[in-house]
Amino acid sequence: MKKLLSLASILAVLAGTASAAPYYLPTPQSGALTSYDMQPVYAIDALYSIGDDDMVDTYGVRGSFNLYNDAEGTFRHQFNISVGYEMGDETISAYDVEVWQVPVMGGYDLNIELIDDVFLTVGGKAGYTFGEFEIDKVDSNGFNGFTFRVGGGIKIQCSESTYVRAGYEFGRSYIHEEGESTFGQHIISLGVGCQF
Repeated sequence: MKKLLSLASILAVLAGTASAAPYYLPTPQSGALTSYDMQPVYAIDALYSIGDDDMVDTYGVRGSFNLYNDAEGTFRHQFNISVGYEMGDETISAYDVEVWQVPVMGGYDLNIELIDDVFLTVGGKAGYTFGEFEIDKVDSNGFNGFTFRVGGGIKIQCSESTYVRAGYEFGRSYIHEEGESTFGQHIISLGVGCQF
Protein backbone atom coordinates (compact mmCIF):
# COMPACT_ATOMS: atom_id res chain seq x y z
CA MET A 1 0.00 0.00 0.00
CA LYS A 2 2.91 2.34 0.82
CA LYS A 3 4.41 1.65 -2.61
CA LEU A 4 1.09 2.44 -4.29
CA LEU A 5 0.70 5.76 -2.42
CA SER A 6 4.31 6.72 -3.18
CA LEU A 7 3.86 5.91 -6.86
CA ALA A 8 0.56 7.88 -7.02
CA SER A 9 2.21 10.89 -5.33
CA ILE A 10 5.14 10.88 -7.76
CA LEU A 11 2.79 10.61 -10.77
CA ALA A 12 0.63 13.48 -9.44
CA VAL A 13 3.69 15.72 -9.03
CA LEU A 14 4.96 14.86 -12.51
CA ALA A 15 1.53 15.42 -14.08
CA GLY A 16 1.32 18.86 -12.47
CA THR A 17 4.61 19.96 -14.00
CA ALA A 18 3.53 18.78 -17.45
CA SER A 19 1.17 21.73 -17.85
CA ALA A 20 3.79 24.18 -19.10
CA ALA A 21 3.15 27.41 -20.99
CA PRO A 22 1.53 26.97 -24.43
CA TYR A 23 3.79 26.81 -27.48
CA TYR A 24 3.50 29.64 -30.02
CA LEU A 25 4.57 29.32 -33.65
CA PRO A 26 6.53 32.18 -35.20
CA THR A 27 4.60 34.42 -37.58
CA PRO A 28 4.85 33.92 -40.51
CA GLN A 29 5.56 30.24 -40.21
CA SER A 30 8.46 28.80 -42.10
CA GLY A 31 7.37 28.02 -45.66
CA ALA A 32 4.16 30.10 -45.48
CA LEU A 33 3.45 32.70 -48.17
CA THR A 34 3.98 36.31 -47.15
CA SER A 35 2.47 39.39 -48.78
CA TYR A 36 5.76 39.88 -50.64
CA ASP A 37 5.46 36.47 -52.36
CA MET A 38 3.46 35.97 -55.54
CA GLN A 39 -0.02 34.92 -54.38
CA PRO A 40 -2.31 32.64 -56.46
CA VAL A 41 -5.49 34.48 -57.48
CA TYR A 42 -8.39 33.12 -59.57
CA ALA A 43 -10.43 35.61 -61.60
CA ILE A 44 -13.45 35.61 -63.88
CA ASP A 45 -14.41 38.41 -66.30
CA ALA A 46 -17.55 39.16 -68.29
CA LEU A 47 -16.60 40.44 -71.77
CA TYR A 48 -18.33 42.45 -74.48
CA SER A 49 -16.35 42.91 -77.69
CA ILE A 50 -17.15 45.42 -80.42
CA GLY A 51 -15.76 44.09 -83.70
CA ASP A 52 -14.36 46.09 -86.59
CA ASP A 53 -15.80 45.82 -90.13
CA ASP A 54 -14.62 42.22 -90.57
CA MET A 55 -15.75 40.89 -87.18
CA VAL A 56 -19.08 40.32 -85.42
CA ASP A 57 -19.70 41.84 -81.97
CA THR A 58 -19.24 39.11 -79.35
CA TYR A 59 -19.89 38.55 -75.67
CA GLY A 60 -18.58 35.93 -73.31
CA VAL A 61 -16.56 35.04 -70.26
CA ARG A 62 -12.87 34.66 -69.43
CA GLY A 63 -11.34 32.71 -66.55
CA SER A 64 -7.76 33.28 -65.43
CA PHE A 65 -5.14 32.02 -63.01
CA ASN A 66 -2.96 34.86 -61.71
CA LEU A 67 0.19 35.21 -59.67
CA TYR A 68 -0.22 38.53 -57.87
CA ASN A 69 2.18 40.44 -55.60
CA ASP A 70 -0.08 42.14 -53.04
CA ALA A 71 2.62 43.62 -50.78
CA GLU A 72 2.26 47.20 -49.65
CA GLY A 73 3.65 49.35 -52.44
CA THR A 74 2.71 51.71 -55.24
CA PHE A 75 3.52 49.21 -58.02
CA ARG A 76 2.28 45.62 -57.89
CA HIS A 77 2.91 42.93 -60.49
CA GLN A 78 0.43 40.36 -61.80
CA PHE A 79 1.16 37.51 -64.24
CA ASN A 80 -1.75 35.51 -65.69
CA ILE A 81 -2.87 32.64 -67.91
CA SER A 82 -6.41 32.97 -69.26
CA VAL A 83 -8.95 31.08 -71.37
CA GLY A 84 -12.10 32.70 -72.71
CA TYR A 85 -15.20 31.79 -74.65
CA GLU A 86 -16.83 34.47 -76.82
CA MET A 87 -19.78 34.19 -79.21
CA GLY A 88 -22.00 36.45 -81.25
CA ASP A 89 -24.24 36.76 -84.29
CA GLU A 90 -24.99 39.61 -86.63
CA THR A 91 -26.40 40.34 -90.07
CA ILE A 92 -23.67 41.55 -92.41
CA SER A 93 -24.55 42.41 -96.04
CA ALA A 94 -27.83 40.42 -95.84
CA TYR A 95 -26.03 37.33 -94.48
CA ASP A 96 -26.61 35.98 -90.99
CA VAL A 97 -23.15 35.45 -89.51
CA GLU A 98 -22.49 33.56 -86.27
CA VAL A 99 -19.07 33.30 -84.67
CA TRP A 100 -17.47 31.74 -81.61
CA GLN A 101 -13.86 31.90 -80.48
CA VAL A 102 -11.70 30.55 -77.65
CA PRO A 103 -8.64 32.74 -76.97
CA VAL A 104 -5.92 31.12 -74.82
CA MET A 105 -3.43 33.75 -73.61
CA GLY A 106 -0.66 34.55 -71.17
CA GLY A 107 -0.09 38.08 -69.93
CA TYR A 108 1.18 40.67 -67.47
CA ASP A 109 -0.55 43.54 -65.64
CA LEU A 110 1.07 46.38 -63.73
CA ASN A 111 -1.13 47.66 -60.89
CA ILE A 112 -0.42 51.27 -59.86
CA GLU A 113 -1.99 52.34 -56.56
CA LEU A 114 -3.81 55.67 -56.96
CA ILE A 115 -5.33 55.89 -53.46
CA ASP A 116 -5.91 53.29 -50.73
CA ASP A 117 -7.15 50.06 -52.36
CA VAL A 118 -7.81 51.69 -55.78
CA PHE A 119 -5.45 50.81 -58.63
CA LEU A 120 -4.88 51.80 -62.25
CA THR A 121 -4.02 48.65 -64.22
CA VAL A 122 -2.16 48.51 -67.54
CA GLY A 123 -1.07 45.37 -69.31
CA GLY A 124 -1.15 43.03 -72.23
CA LYS A 125 -1.83 39.44 -73.21
CA ALA A 126 -0.79 37.31 -76.16
CA GLY A 127 -1.65 33.82 -77.28
CA TYR A 128 -3.64 31.77 -79.74
CA THR A 129 -7.33 31.79 -80.66
CA PHE A 130 -9.52 29.04 -82.09
CA GLY A 131 -12.97 29.58 -83.53
CA GLU A 132 -15.55 29.22 -86.28
CA PHE A 133 -17.61 31.46 -88.58
CA GLU A 134 -21.00 30.19 -89.77
CA ILE A 135 -22.82 31.99 -92.59
CA ASP A 136 -26.60 31.52 -93.01
CA LYS A 137 -26.34 28.24 -91.03
CA VAL A 138 -24.99 26.62 -94.20
CA ASP A 139 -21.34 27.46 -94.71
CA SER A 140 -18.94 27.24 -91.76
CA ASN A 141 -15.23 28.00 -91.65
CA GLY A 142 -12.98 27.18 -88.73
CA PHE A 143 -10.13 29.54 -87.95
CA ASN A 144 -7.13 29.81 -85.66
CA GLY A 145 -4.19 32.13 -85.25
CA PHE A 146 -2.12 34.48 -83.13
CA THR A 147 -3.99 37.01 -80.99
CA PHE A 148 -3.01 39.79 -78.61
CA ARG A 149 -4.77 42.31 -76.38
CA VAL A 150 -3.53 45.46 -74.63
CA GLY A 151 -5.44 47.72 -72.30
CA GLY A 152 -6.05 49.20 -68.91
CA GLY A 153 -8.66 49.70 -66.25
CA ILE A 154 -9.52 50.37 -62.62
CA LYS A 155 -9.23 47.74 -59.89
CA ILE A 156 -10.68 48.09 -56.38
CA GLN A 157 -9.38 45.86 -53.58
CA CYS A 158 -12.59 45.05 -51.65
CA SER A 159 -10.91 42.94 -48.97
CA GLU A 160 -7.58 41.30 -48.31
CA SER A 161 -8.46 38.45 -50.69
CA THR A 162 -11.02 39.89 -53.17
CA TYR A 163 -10.96 42.59 -55.84
CA VAL A 164 -13.27 43.84 -58.61
CA ARG A 165 -12.12 45.47 -61.83
CA ALA A 166 -13.47 47.18 -64.93
CA GLY A 167 -11.39 47.72 -68.03
CA TYR A 168 -10.92 48.25 -71.74
CA GLU A 169 -8.71 46.22 -74.10
CA PHE A 170 -7.89 46.52 -77.77
CA GLY A 171 -7.39 43.15 -79.41
CA ARG A 172 -6.18 41.99 -82.79
CA SER A 173 -6.22 38.46 -84.22
CA TYR A 174 -4.30 37.15 -87.23
CA ILE A 175 -6.31 34.14 -88.35
CA HIS A 176 -5.65 31.36 -90.83
CA GLU A 177 -8.49 29.90 -92.84
CA GLU A 178 -8.89 29.88 -96.63
CA GLY A 179 -6.18 32.51 -96.94
CA GLU A 180 -5.26 34.85 -94.09
CA SER A 181 -7.26 37.56 -92.39
CA THR A 182 -6.89 40.09 -89.59
CA PHE A 183 -9.62 41.47 -87.37
CA GLY A 184 -9.70 43.83 -84.41
CA GLN A 185 -11.94 44.16 -81.39
CA HIS A 186 -12.60 46.74 -78.66
CA ILE A 187 -13.25 44.74 -75.48
CA ILE A 188 -15.03 45.99 -72.35
CA SER A 189 -14.53 43.77 -69.30
CA LEU A 190 -15.96 43.56 -65.80
CA GLY A 191 -14.58 40.98 -63.39
CA VAL A 192 -13.76 39.76 -59.91
CA GLY A 193 -10.67 38.05 -58.51
CA CYS A 194 -10.32 35.96 -55.37
CA GLN A 195 -7.28 34.66 -53.48
CA PHE A 196 -7.70 31.29 -51.77
